[in-house]
Amino acid sequence: MTKFMALLKNRTVQQLFIYTVFQNILWWVAGSTAATGTPLSTSVKFYLLVYGGFLAAGSFLVLNHHFRSTIGPILVVAAATMGFLAAPDNRLVQLFALLLCIFLVLVCVPQLGLQSMYGLIVFSALSGCGVPVILFYLRNHYLAWQFMLPLLPIIFSYLAFYEFHFIPEAWDWRLTLITPALLIVVLLVVQAFSWRIAVAILLVVGYWWLQRRINVRYRLVTTSVVQLILGLLVLD
Repeated sequence: MTKFMALLKNRTVQQLFIYTVFQNILWWVAGSTAATGTPLSTSVKFYLLVYGGFLAAGSFLVLNHHFRSTIGPILVVAAATMGFLAAPDNRLVQLFALLLCIFLVLVCVPQLGLQSMYGLIVFSALSGCGVPVILFYLRNHYLAWQFMLPLLPIIFSYLAFYEFHFIPEAWDWRLTLITPALLIVVLLVVQAFSWRIAVAILLVVGYWWLQRRINVRYRLVTTSVVQLILGLLVLD
């Protein structure tokens, strides 16, 4: 019992829990933006929740340990298993559930060169649309442009907020403006301008200024909080 309480008081465990919960809230909110089709069964929801939990926890450990985690890839493999169980007869969903899992394992191999801008782009695309697309597809058995379009700000938020983890070198500060600027452009193009979009833009600018001033140990969990707030602002 004492060891369990000590584990709960561990800051890394606390951050892991917060990150996992916030990422899954973001994914499920994004996957419900076009709540049409057949409701998911309780068993499918359970497998997807466990899938998302293992996936987010694995992502946290991989990124937090600078791609040197041993437990992270194990959790990702467990997530892949849950993805298969969520749709045992749907090969397309299984493949989609597997893509981010494969990437998170491969990114830990330095020789593959995925700890780079290229890896960041792949990570952003898969993380931003992975679980939401699975949720929509399982309900509707097709994908629609009106569903995919609102996911673009989420995808670009990964690009802007996780750049530091894939490209930790000290860039010229002007180069660090590129991904936040792209996110702001996407927000203005995809969404009709409103007070929510104005607040979202201020949030992006403010976090660009703040991110590199946050202690590295708290940067990832802070990113998850900011990203969830951004998602709630821009997703209907």
